[in-house]
Amino acid sequence: MQHLIEGSSQTVLPSSPYPTLPIEILDSVLRCVQSRDDIRNVTISNKHLSAVAVRVLYHTIRLEKPMESVKCLRILSQNTRLALLVRSLDIHWPFIYYPTRNMYTLAIRALCNTTLLNTLSIDGPTDFHPWDLSECSFQLKKFSASFPYDDSLIRFLEAQPSLLDLTLRGFNSDPAKFSLNLSTFNLNPNPTPFSLSPGALPRLSRLRAIHAGPDIIASILEGRPVTQVSMPLYADCVYRSLHVLNMSSEPIERLNIISFDPNAPVYLLDEIASRLPNLEALHIVILLAQCSEALLEALVPALKKFKALQYLTYMSATSSDDVSQDDEQKIAAMWHKSCPTLKTIILPMGKVWFIDNSKWMCLEES
Repeated sequence: MQHLIEGSSQTVLPSSPYPTLPIEILDSVLRCVQSRDDIRNVTISNKHLSAVAVRVLYHTIRLEKPMESVKCLRILSQNTRLALLVRSLDIHWPFIYYPTRNMYTLAIRALCNTTLLNTLSIDGPTDFHPWDLSECSFQLKKFSASFPYDDSLIRFLEAQPSLLDLTLRGFNSDPAKFSLNLSTFNLNPNPTPFSLSPGALPRLSRLRAIHAGPDIIASILEGRPVTQVSMPLYADCVYRSLHVLNMSSEPIERLNIISFDPNAPVYLLDEIASRLPNLEALHIVILLAQCSEALLEALVPALKKFKALQYLTYMSATSSDDVSQDDEQKIAAMWHKSCPTLKTIILPMGKVWFIDNSKWMCLEES
């Protein structure tokens, strides 16, 4: 027995000074670190964790400041190994008022190296040099941009068959021609043609078209399995905008609307319910009108048309009179009686109401 113990002791290797945890666990731990500076310190101070920390550091990048952006983009354009680690890149430059052409060229070179990128967001000044992403080979799942609706954007989208989530914040008209009075507020008065080929974006499921009119939304929705839409409603094209929602190949489940029509509170909910009775979530923000208690009570007949609505937001920028919390509770109960599937309601005063044991409660109370 003593011989076996001694023999065994001769084969025991010296213990490692570091715990031998799986890479996946180390990765998960480092992703919980909130400060990028702390992650950066790990890459230079701990040899054992450096490789994992570098991967976490470059996985998701957001660029805002000019010097920070130039430094990072230069690294990505020169170091292919690090560029391949990037999965999500957010270039947020709306306040860089005078970006140079060199800055734009550097960004394109970096993007060409991030071939495994799956999420890209670009928000720059409207007069920035047009982004030409034709040389980039990544296949995105999520894309957000403030690009104008032009041919270069169409070509890029048609080269992204894996795209699931699309956010477009650009304009389709000359800003000098915008109509900005209470009756004809419209950010796309004379839209230029925007036509996607029928086979483009075959997997698209979510669309946010922040300033787009009905023609653009129709071009993107038609024949595609989009189930979630965020869109504006302009007073002079409300019905056309609502009509195109039925052009998706799948029923719309979630709808977010910002209305610029001062008459919207009178008719909007009923028009949506008539076209999309199977909505699960509806969020409406009315910017140019007031919502009184009487008007909210008058929406009951429209709510009866919804068959599966669970989450409803009905907000307005102003209210004609203060609606008390007791009044809001009464309205929430009234709405639920007309639409029993409702679980959560947000009313114009901004409070969140939810049902608890058959009673509507305000989130502030809980």
